[in-house]
Amino acid sequence: MENDEIRNSTDEVLEINKAKRDFKIELALFFILGLLLGVTVKTEAAKRITIGFNDYKIDAAADSYNVSEIKKKLVEEAKNNPSGAQDPSLQGAGACH
Repeated sequence: MENDEIRNSTDEVLEINKAKRDFKIELALFFILGLLLGVTVKTEAAKRITIGFNDYKIDAAADSYNVSEIKKKLVEEAKNNPSGAQDPSLQGAGACH
């Protein structure tokens, strides 16, 4: 009877130690997985996102606006048309008349 109790308590201790060891292994695996996932996300983001001082690396889009050119055009049209009436092509859709 005492041998059974000793054996049961030994089995319980071994089971608890195994559970602790398994938990530590799982925790280490989650840490490694998180590290690899973080490196992957950072690498992909660095390829696609530019922030701050890297903005000069962005290629100018073909449909971008040149504000200086638009301003010059509006000034010339204002000089040519002193009555204040605007060209209808400059008015956006849905604007009030």
